[in-house]
Amino acid sequence: MEKNLIKLLGILEKDKDIFQLLRQCPYEILREFQVMEYNTDEFELEQGEIHNTFYIIVSGYADVYTESEHGKKYQLCTYEKGDYIGELEIFQQKGYISKVQGRGKVVLLELDRPYFMKWIRLDKNFNEYMIRTLCNNSYRMCMNMGHNTLYTLKQRICQYLTDNSGRDGKLKSSISSEILSQQMAVTPRSVNRVLKELKEKNIITLNKGNIVIEDYDALKEQQESR
Repeated sequence: MEKNLIKLLGILEKDKDIFQLLRQCPYEILREFQVMEYNTDEFELEQGEIHNTFYIIVSGYADVYTESEHGKKYQLCTYEKGDYIGELEIFQQKGYISKVQGRGKVVLLELDRPYFMKWIRLDKNFNEYMIRTLCNNSYRMCMNMGHNTLYTLKQRICQYLTDNSGRDGKLKSSISSEILSQQMAVTPRSVNRVLKELKEKNIITLNKGNIVIEDYDALKEQQESR
């Protein structure tokens, strides 16, 4: 317990975002958090299963997607530092509405359901944080639904790449055609057709299957053109 608490305090001292989230958490709850480190693709929560744990991402990324009985995947979003997992299902102990898969190495804070329920009752700061972020996530999901209906596949792919990169064109994490096909809910062939066009225009290159942005401004222009 003491070793785990020392690791948690080290995170709070170094990371201001996580500190702001937990700054009013009662000590009786704080000491129950487990700091868990997962290697590449090791963290996974199955769709339909009940998980009585609340998760907060400290570092790394987790993809959230639904999967049909035939194995077809549709990626809903990607969670990163400060995002939390399990808030929709934990209250009524329902099976996960979607699958969660860590991308690369992931560090999480994990809290069992009884302590999470107590935390909700005691911490006004955390309550406000949850309401604010739940509203933001709902807004983002509605925006994504609108884009999927109103914009072409090429525009959606270009926007996804720019949204997940800095102004220098460097992607926050590796993105492959497989990830894009899940994100866009289309076949890999459709995605590869768009990527081929962008590659021929010297806007992107492919490095070991992952996309590299070569011309950020041109990518933005493709996003805005029909």
